[in-house]
Amino acid sequence: MPEQNKPDVTNIAIQQLNMVYNPDQDRLLFRIGLQDNIELQVWLTYRISRQLWQLLSGKAHFPAAKANQSELPPQQALEQFKQEAQAVETLQKMDFATAYQPREKVQNDGAMLAVKLRYVDENAVIPVLHIVCLEGLTASINLNQEMTLAICNMLQLAAKEAGWDIGAPALLLTPEAPATQKVLH
Repeated sequence: MPEQNKPDVTNIAIQQLNMVYNPDQDRLLFRIGLQDNIELQVWLTYRISRQLWQLLSGKAHFPAAKANQSELPPQQALEQFKQEAQAVETLQKMDFATAYQPREKVQNDGAMLAVKLRYVDENAVIPVLHIVCLEGLTASINLNQEMTLAICNMLQLAAKEAGWDIGAPALLLTPEAPATQKVLH
């Protein structure tokens, strides 16, 4: 029989994301604000952060993330350029400046330590990132293009603050004053 005190967070919508470097832990804290005022906190080590970048950066279509662009056939280069332009446009519409709103309840009474990542996109309508944690729990995130871009951008900013080389290009969208109709992350 399931415990009555613990909410079921298997299919709860993400409302806000935050990723910050904690110098005392020498780790990134990835906070996922869910509906119903619940928050997941996942610690990301340098190793996991590099793996996360390697998993998601190519799917984000950042302009500087691709190598050997001049070797592509013209039609493929044009398609790649369109994807990159769309990624930059989508990023510019996101709100990375609004402060993260901590939730009332932190799931599992604290942060979980990520030990493994799994990216599943075969036969899936929307790819899923599974963050497997030391505590035996897994946080799963549906990764549409917007979510992928948001996580990659926050990962670049937090890794830069940490002084970590995760293989990210110089393209960063730095926080600015929120404009109207921006998507909150």
